[in-house]
Amino acid sequence: SHLDWTNNFSIKYGNLYYNPFHCLSIAFLYGSALLFAMHGATILAVSRYGGEREIEQMLDRGTA
Repeated sequence: SHLDWTNNFSIKYGNLYYNPFHCLSIAFLYGSALLFAMHGATILAVSRYGGEREIEQMLDRGTA
């Protein structure tokens, strides 16, 4: 069938799902996607309250 190459790969190299480096890479992939989503959500939530003015307030002393 058209998926014989997957079976041949598993027989030759072993099951990648039990490879600890593969497990770590998947964990870091999901972890980085989660952190990126949390960062974006924080930026969107803070921008609702005028968080983009923080740079101006840091540079100009009279706007705090």
